[in-house]
Amino acid sequence: MNIHQDIYLDGRLLENNLRSRFFMTKENHSNYLQNKGSDKFSKTGYSNSRLNRHIMSLANPKVSFDAMTIVGNLNKDSVKQLSKFMSIDPQIRLWDILQTKFKAKALEEKIYIEYDKVKAASWDRRNMRVEFNPNKLTYDEMFWLKQNIISYMEDVGFTRLDLAFDFESDLNDYYAMSDKSVKKTIFYGRNGKPETKYFGVRDSDRFIRIYNKKQERKDNADIEIDLEYLWRVEIELKRNMVDYWNDCFNDLHILKPNLKGIENIKERAMLYLLIHEEDEWGNLERRTKNKYREILKDTSEVDLTNLMKKALRENETQLQKQIFFWLGD
Repeated sequence: MNIHQDIYLDGRLLENNLRSRFFMTKENHSNYLQNKGSDKFSKTGYSNSRLNRHIMSLANPKVSFDAMTIVGNLNKDSVKQLSKFMSIDPQIRLWDILQTKFKAKALEEKIYIEYDKVKAASWDRRNMRVEFNPNKLTYDEMFWLKQNIISYMEDVGFTRLDLAFDFESDLNDYYAMSDKSVKKTIFYGRNGKPETKYFGVRDSDRFIRIYNKKQERKDNADIEIDLEYLWRVEIELKRNMVDYWNDCFNDLHILKPNLKGIENIKERAMLYLLIHEEDEWGNLERRTKNKYREILKDTSEVDLTNLMKKALRENETQLQKQIFFWLGD
């Protein structure tokens, strides 16, 4: 019996088991992909924050996992069976093939697969990894990946999860800061306004991006999104931080400052300087720095992280089901 026959016989049972644990029905997932494919994001509700009159126009952000890296181990038999399947399946492009390693891309390059026994042994890590964006996979493609690739892996876990929050609002005049000491980098667009903000460094366990998603899609893929605004807050979690995906940004604040509400003109002038000249924070003593951070938070009309936390609470069950789907038997 060949590998395809094995998969066909076992696939129905596995699919029925997984469907009951997956995050949405096939019909709902099709509707989701149809709406997402048009690059339209639905509004799901409004915040009940302390300054509701200022933010009734702000919808809760849409939240999703935007990138995943799953790792595991292939034993000797699994390597042989998976290699055979991958070499004959037309949806897979296989290269760099040796007895101890191979690389592949699947489903029109939506999925990257790598096995390297020697490197794994020398670096003391698992020998197989799979990288993909679940938002770009159809319902059937997810089951294909689960059944035909990930099911061969043992000791499976995540080493990267990207949590994305999409806002249908213009965030370029919002000020982002962290209670922790992290590196902050800002890139400006052609109009001189902030277009991308980074917190942390790429190799760290947590890396935060805030960027104009509409402009990014236009620049990188020449795609026009049919929304007036679309900004994304993306939290890239790696290694140990992936276990804290539902509690990973309590130190982050995305604020809309209201400097005119500050009566003390010296404090108002200082905050104006700190907002527009980021490097000046480094010239303040710790106590003074904390003072102005608190003033900035207290006088801001809204902290968008409150909307992010609310959206995460409302979607946590469905997001957790996605985790179980990929890691479950």
